Amino acid sequence: MIKSVAGPRPHSSAALAGSSLTGVSPRQRLQQAVSGIRGTMRPADRLALMLINLDRFKLVNDLCGPAKGDAVLDIVLHERLRRLEGMLAVHLAADEFACLLPFSAEDDTAIAFAGRLQQIIGEPIHIGQHVIYLTASIGLVIEDANAPSADDLLHAASIALSHARESGGDTFRRFHPDMFIDIGNRAELENDLRSSMMRGEIAPYYQPIVTLGSSAPTGFEALARWHHPRQGLVGPDRFLPIADEMGLDRELLFILTRQACRDARDWPPHFTVSINMSPSQLCDPENAVTLLQILFASGLAPGRLIVEITESALIHNLASARETIHSLRNTGVRVALDDFGTGYASLSRLCNLEIDHLKIDRTLIQSLDREAGRKLVKAVVDLGRSLSMPVTAEGIGTHEQASFLRGLDCAYGQGYLFGRPAPAGVTRTIALGLADPGEALSI
Repeated sequence: MIKSVAGPRPHSSAALAGSSLTGVSPRQRLQQAVSGIRGTMRPADRLALMLINLDRFKLVNDLCGPAKGDAVLDIVLHERLRRLEGMLAVHLAADEFACLLPFSAEDDTAIAFAGRLQQIIGEPIHIGQHVIYLTASIGLVIEDANAPSADDLLHAASIALSHARESGGDTFRRFHPDMFIDIGNRAELENDLRSSMMRGEIAPYYQPIVTLGSSAPTGFEALARWHHPRQGLVGPDRFLPIADEMGLDRELLFILTRQACRDARDWPPHFTVSINMSPSQLCDPENAVTLLQILFASGLAPGRLIVEITESALIHNLASARETIHSLRNTGVRVALDDFGTGYASLSRLCNLEIDHLKIDRTLIQSLDREAGRKLVKAVVDLGRSLSMPVTAEGIGTHEQASFLRGLDCAYGQGYLFGRPAPAGVTRTIALGLADPGEALSI
């Protein structure tokens, strides 16, 4: 339990309200804070509310234990947020906080403040032998001239927070009235997700991975798409965060893997299929057991399955990640480190893990128009070659990018230049050489 700490007046430095008030709900706690801070505001001041949710904080409790999880929350509340001048921070519940900021300048002041909040929360936290890297989703609302109630502010900030989380976290969204429409669509997705999974309405689409030297497809990455009966084709950025919140991400992984293995059996035998495991999925070795059961039941050769993991998984629990990777590779499944160059993976971890492939993040490919970007991409390709890890460049969108990567002897490429994600039927025609991946109907 985080105890309250008295702080100076909000206009001078951060004041902190803890969650130790027994019998007081988070909503009541925020109402009290809004009333208190409005009593200190000048006539020209406006009030901004930022609702903060620590992304995937359950992993911290699972991997470090509840006591250390509480210690992390204590650091966020009493050390990190206290460094910000002029605001009141309220610990609402578990991994959720609210920050109230009175200001008299332009809206950009509050927007910049939200960005600063993310930076401070993202600084590494040392707890015993653990180093914790947090990210936060933030919903921001700035009151208008009508001085809405605390309930109205909280409702608007909650909607904005939902949008930030739907975007994958580690970002902030400012409330806009149009979000009321979007939140209705989200509620519909939440209601329909479980039944849609059972009906097979969520299925893999496949994006080509090509040999850069010839631009010929050599495999496909399976990417989830939802054919919603009323909202049409729904992208993963909208429903995967919902599946994660509802605890359905593990079941969804198995559904997509099962279908991807079945589809890949219809491709030529040298074609691979790649699936993605999230950090939480990778850190549970039991998931590897289930994945392998699905693979063996499908009849697909293990060497044709590639499991893509992200660098952040190595931070959450390196020991569990190593166990899962070993179980997969022990049967012939290959493992690729996705989004390389944007996370926290050190070279020592890379050398100590059983990784077969590296995938350069698309943000690095987009930086190829700058000298520094070209040098960095070359360094990653050279690193992969020195470690005998073939490198795939993601997000290739232009012939110039592809030409530069060929000059580096980068092995594989992926991106809209070579084809967009397409359904299983279209993918089969591409694999059989009956359609060009760049010309086939795809979404």
